[in-house]
Amino acid sequence: MKISDLKVKLQALFRPTQSDRAPPSNGPRAPSADGVRKPVEISIISTGERFVHAPSLGPATESRDLSADPHRDELERDAAERIERWDGRSVRDIDAERFYDYPHLERHTALQDSVPVQARAELWHPGPHDPAYRSSISVLAIDQMGEVLVKQYVVDDARDAEGWSYSVMSADLAAQILRDYGAASDLKLDIADALWDGSLPVQPAEIGATYRGQIVSIRGDIACQIVGDEIAIEHRIGTLAISDPQRYVGKEVEISYPCGKVGLVRQVDTLALEVNTLQKLGVEKTSGALER
Repeated sequence: MKISDLKVKLQALFRPTQSDRAPPSNGPRAPSADGVRKPVEISIISTGERFVHAPSLGPATESRDLSADPHRDELERDAAERIERWDGRSVRDIDAERFYDYPHLERHTALQDSVPVQARAELWHPGPHDPAYRSSISVLAIDQMGEVLVKQYVVDDARDAEGWSYSVMSADLAAQILRDYGAASDLKLDIADALWDGSLPVQPAEIGATYRGQIVSIRGDIACQIVGDEIAIEHRIGTLAISDPQRYVGKEVEISYPCGKVGLVRQVDTLALEVNTLQKLGVEKTSGALER
């Protein structure tokens, strides 16, 4: 037997016939019959390395959310991660240039959490001198240094043009512009100035302690509470048992950590109301007992 014939026979032993092969596919791999995408093991013989790839168990249609440009996706993820890591100290640390490419990041929760609820809406000038030239302002973030990152939008109907820009200004100036654009006359954005100029020491909340005082600001993931006139306490939003921390800004609350890292929050005036109610009920019960 020729060597070439022997080689052909050996190859046939380890290679399926053409009819046994699965037809080639240009689309995504379909799930198995039971609807579960099973892990696939990948082995590299030369190095002995083994990898297990576990496909997502979510619907295959989720892949349509990915863009056709992986590089752009990577840049967007990087921009979002940078915003997520913003510590609230200075809005000048925010790379606003990224917003031109990814405008949805303007409303990232890490930024919005620093803005009072009453100042988050986009406000249009209520009485422009030229009806064909309109402008709006949006507060995107407020930092601990008393500065604000804003977006200013302009529409020029006469030129059929529009545009926007991002800038940093003082909290006082931003608040004045917001009031000129229709915000509440008592709106202020310079919350907790005394806290951030170094006049008060700052300490993290401790397990087992109870703090009573006014919540003066929320910056990123930190709620700051002034306790007495001597100290500021930092509470991590993620550890507080509340759904809307912004509604407590400017209010006196009691925050306690009786059972670990979870902080229980109660508004002080609500506590006073509950005490008065209990006292009233106690008086009524006592009067009833005397009557009997």
